[in-house]
Amino acid sequence: MRKSSYRTLSLSPRPWRWTATLFAMAGVAITILLFHQFLSPHLPAKWHDPALAIILLIGTGFFSYLVFGMLSQQQTAVLEANQRLEKQRDGLNALREASYAMTTVGDWTDIVQNVVDVARRLTGAKYAALAVLEDDETYTIRQFFTSGVSADQIHQIGQYPTGRGLLGEVIRHRRPIRLQRLQDHPASIGFPPHHPHMENFLGLPLLYQSQVMGHLYLTEKADGFTADDQAIVELFARQAAAVIANARFYQEREVFATLKERERIGRDLHDGVLQTLYGITLSLDNLVDSHDTLDEATATELNRISETLGLLMTEIRFFIQSLESTSIDFRIALADMLRRLGPMDDITMTFNDERYLELHPDRIHDLLLSIQEAVSNARIHGHSHHIVIEWTSTEEFYQVTIKDDGEGFVYHPDTTHTHFGIRNMTKRIERWHGQVHIDSQRHVGTTVTLQIPWL
Repeated sequence: MRKSSYRTLSLSPRPWRWTATLFAMAGVAITILLFHQFLSPHLPAKWHDPALAIILLIGTGFFSYLVFGMLSQQQTAVLEANQRLEKQRDGLNALREASYAMTTVGDWTDIVQNVVDVARRLTGAKYAALAVLEDDETYTIRQFFTSGVSADQIHQIGQYPTGRGLLGEVIRHRRPIRLQRLQDHPASIGFPPHHPHMENFLGLPLLYQSQVMGHLYLTEKADGFTADDQAIVELFARQAAAVIANARFYQEREVFATLKERERIGRDLHDGVLQTLYGITLSLDNLVDSHDTLDEATATELNRISETLGLLMTEIRFFIQSLESTSIDFRIALADMLRRLGPMDDITMTFNDERYLELHPDRIHDLLLSIQEAVSNARIHGHSHHIVIEWTSTEEFYQVTIKDDGEGFVYHPDTTHTHFGIRNMTKRIERWHGQVHIDSQRHVGTTVTLQIPWL
């Protein structure tokens, strides 16, 4: 490790020794002069020497007390300055090691997580977090990385912060905030249930060329955060922002190359596999329609194969859409999927808002397969006459409800493992930390509610 350029301050005794000696000699001379000038004429001759000795003794003691007091103050000041320099040296050494540690991983997500972990170790904070926004113009948190919080705690806390409260204060003003007690800040809105206790706080933006790469939050440092801590973290934040920006640049290059390759694969699927399957489906439909001699079992099986191929083509079309760089419209994809399941005369779709346009393709995929499962169950097992598919959103969830007027069934959550369709549906939604709610009554119908958190 390279030696630090800091030098320990020292208090040289030589100038202080000569200064103290000169002051002492001058003090003795002045005392003797004043004694003979003002006090000696008023004292008997026999008291001259004892009185002078007593005065010199007291004066010397008082002078020594003052001089050594001044020396002690100077020594204390030098020791404190040395301690500050040593702390800054240690902080800069830790900063150098932290900067190196940030560059040891290549994936963007891993780099951001590493920044959070390193920041927590650098400062001695118990908890650290880094918020990544949707873009520079919004205050909405897109990703939230944490360090020091266990997986169980994260699961119990539930939804990540959305950018309100004290975290949002850092985001809105783009300036550091350091608090000994964050609860006293007017922007503080408290913590959700199961959230670990946090009191002192240091938050600041990660800025690179005036662009925000994220916002770093540190809490629960023993004895609180100092001005020196803030200075070190600000240096770290500038380096971290550069590392994240560099990783994002390379990630965008890789994404561009990947998108071009995905577009090529999509074209091949559309022009090759999909067209072939479409031709096979037409042949099967023509076979069933043109041969009256086919027995009922054969015709039923051919129709089932045709329907399966139709669903397979829907899956391929969706996959092609997901390969493209453009987003997927959940409403259009849902209507396309339902049409390929059969006539839509018994289905009503209700969309209460347009936030479905914000859905990620992977979430759309799992929602579509879950809705397909619920609709198939309603028709095949529930013998329903009418199905309502309703979309809505809340502050916390995407939500789709599939309600039918079928025969219903007795549903027990503990027996989910015995229902293959429900088990698959639950796995898909829980992949996004969501929930599946099923309410069914005999001869009344079944309502399936799919909820996926925004984050």
